[in-house]
Amino acid sequence: MDKHLTLFATTPPIVLSWDEADEETPVLPEKPVLTNTELAKGDRFVCAQCGADVTRASHRIAVAGSHRHRMPGPHGLAQEVGLFSLAPGCTPLGHFALDFSTPSDGQWQMGICAICGNHLGWHHQSADGIGFYGLILDHLALADDEAGEADTA
Repeated sequence: MDKHLTLFATTPPIVLSWDEADEETPVLPEKPVLTNTELAKGDRFVCAQCGADVTRASHRIAVAGSHRHRMPGPHGLAQEVGLFSLAPGCTPLGHFALDFSTPSDGQWQMGICAICGNHLGWHHQSADGIGFYGLILDHLALADDEAGEADTA
């Protein structure tokens, strides 16, 4: 059965639509798909908007068994994030709780590019002091010097 939900009155209206799965059909979890495939080969990642250095492949980490995760995004669109222990070019900003977390999960902050202010993802800080960055992979790009090397390889 096709269903929809209007979030709030806008012109034109913003509407979410979905199909309910049959009770007999098992719903399998969606696996993240790397849409920005060049990031799988590179070492140095930059802001896709301004080209400023953000992080390196050596800072990749896995949480809950995976480096890549699908996160709820604006207007119901899922965003694929990669997890990094360090992201020197990403500045944490503000304090808030995301819809998919609980207070015991720790504190989340928006992460923006330190140079241009582009939204890059989030920084998570747990109560025990361990932190990591969840960066939106479509907001990162491979550094220009590496993009040329990947094309020739």
